[in-house]
Amino acid sequence: MKAFKAGCFAAVVFTVILAFSVYSILPNTVPTHWNAAGEVDGWGASWEGAFLFPIMMIGILLIFVVIPKIIVFKKNFKDFEKQYWILAFVILLFFFLFYIMTILPNFGYDFNFSQILVLPMAMLFISIGILLPSFKRNFFVGIRTPWTLADDKIWTKTHKLGGKLFILAGFASLISVPFPNATIWVLVVGALITGIGSMLYSLYLFKKIGKNKL
Repeated sequence: MKAFKAGCFAAVVFTVILAFSVYSILPNTVPTHWNAAGEVDGWGASWEGAFLFPIMMIGILLIFVVIPKIIVFKKNFKDFEKQYWILAFVILLFFFLFYIMTILPNFGYDFNFSQILVLPMAMLFISIGILLPSFKRNFFVGIRTPWTLADDKIWTKTHKLGGKLFILAGFASLISVPFPNATIWVLVVGALITGIGSMLYSLYLFKKIGKNKL
């Protein structure tokens, strides 16, 4: 756990150092947004390109640091604290890779942004899918519907299914990479199926178990 927690802080510090290093050599106007086709459709000042992602990463790290101090189910949290910090590290790594992707076009690197973005997104989905079943009931991380929060059994079963759906969505996204026109849509549809499917499954379990227990 300590290694991943330290890795989170190291990732943020390294990103901040990198931001100050590239800021002075960025053009006055930099790309800040890309459309579904992977083409630039938004521009911003150099400070946005250099510092927006590091600021976001600092905010994410602070949230992950604060949550354990205010979490309600502290005993449950102890059971998945290691996976909690692995999740934090994976999310920060995703944002770091995303940040690098936004910086590279300013130095002459040309690529389809949406197509390449699928790679770190798939990594994030697969990692979340692997970690989800280890999460215990809490109000901050995991698939938190009214029905999963109502019962440990519903929470556990929903997270097992949700984990599988996240992994499938991640691999489906990877398979779509050679098809630029489809990648972003496979990613979006996969995310929607995973989110809606997990929510509906938790409702189904609630109604099923509720007849006998709740």
